[in-house]
Amino acid sequence: MRLTTKIHIAFRHLRSRPFQTFSIISIVAFSVGLATALFVLAEGLRFGMIRAVEPFDLIVGAKGSPYQLVLNTVFLQDAPVGNVIWEDYVDLSDDARVDFAAPLGFGDSYRGYPVIGTTAEILNIRVRASDPPWLRIGEGRWFEGANEKSIKYEAVLGSRVAAESGLRVGDSFRTSHGIVAGDEHENDFRVVGIAEATRGPYDRAVFVPLETIWAEHKNHKEGEDEGEGEDHEETGDVTAVLIRPRSYPDAYSLAVSFQGNPDKQLVFPAQTVIRLFSLMGRGEAFLSIVVYAVGGCALLTTLLVLYWAGAARRGERMLLHVLGVPRGTLVFISWLEGTVALLAGVLMGGLLGRLGASAAFAALGNATAVDSAVPFTLQEFVAPVVLLAAGSLGSLFAAWRGGFTLD
Repeated sequence: MRLTTKIHIAFRHLRSRPFQTFSIISIVAFSVGLATALFVLAEGLRFGMIRAVEPFDLIVGAKGSPYQLVLNTVFLQDAPVGNVIWEDYVDLSDDARVDFAAPLGFGDSYRGYPVIGTTAEILNIRVRASDPPWLRIGEGRWFEGANEKSIKYEAVLGSRVAAESGLRVGDSFRTSHGIVAGDEHENDFRVVGIAEATRGPYDRAVFVPLETIWAEHKNHKEGEDEGEGEDHEETGDVTAVLIRPRSYPDAYSLAVSFQGNPDKQLVFPAQTVIRLFSLMGRGEAFLSIVVYAVGGCALLTTLLVLYWAGAARRGERMLLHVLGVPRGTLVFISWLEGTVALLAGVLMGGLLGRLGASAAFAALGNATAVDSAVPFTLQEFVAPVVLLAAGSLGSLFAAWRGGFTLD
């Protein structure tokens, strides 16, 4: 019997029992899809978070949870830990161990986008010394900030803010008090620039002069305040300070100087994220066990279905054997049926798992602007291959049992 004939018979058998075939493919696809989605999501989140913290060497903020400080400062999520006084920023910027320091002030928003009060120092941030600035102006210019007479209410939009809000250079808008939409402030900000995409959370940020944050919060506390930015000479607090140390020894020297400080903390964002990965890794390991258990149950169920399907066609095989079809050919056809169904389930599961991970990353990107690419992982391929190989061997055993118990 020719190979094409054997393949034709195997596919005809699969089509003749659609419910059985569909059951095998669905069970395998579910387990493979679950494993693929888990492994891709874990690797994608790891990649996206590492990429997001790359521009930030050190962060100084109020005493509290370092995870909350990093989530708020790097990922623009969660509420600020607290504030540090302006004099702390001045001391850090004057420190001989610091290359530059950029202050950040949070507390306002525009249509859900965080408003960040800062200075031009933030433009000095580079991922590596040889790289161009991390935050670059793609259209317009950077805001001027305050002078001796008044505060200029100017703003630079992150690329996502500009794309999603429709604001362009020259347009005006008002910010709201609080991280979520609260009372609207009275002063109009004029858009003077749009930043290039950073492929990170700061694409969802609105950058304004730090003095405007202080003035708006002062007005919010005191009620309506006439005039635009009068009496701004008094400084306020800052939520965090981004620091670029001059060298690695300087970075650790700064860290040591903050140990035991009752009001402030210094964190290495990369180390904090790694510790967060360690905590996540325990949950990921448990989920991996669950996924492998589901895969094992799926494999066992598939083999039982194949075995009972072979037993149900025992009469048909006996007839073919009587008509002269060799036992080996019958074994091959039965094995091919199971392997084809398993392969279809593996391919469909891999595709569905990828699509599910892509949808999750798209939702995460819309909410946080974290660029979580969908990488190819070793585990993503190993698990389906092991399942396919084990299933194929099990299918061969079931076929052999069926082919050699005809008498």
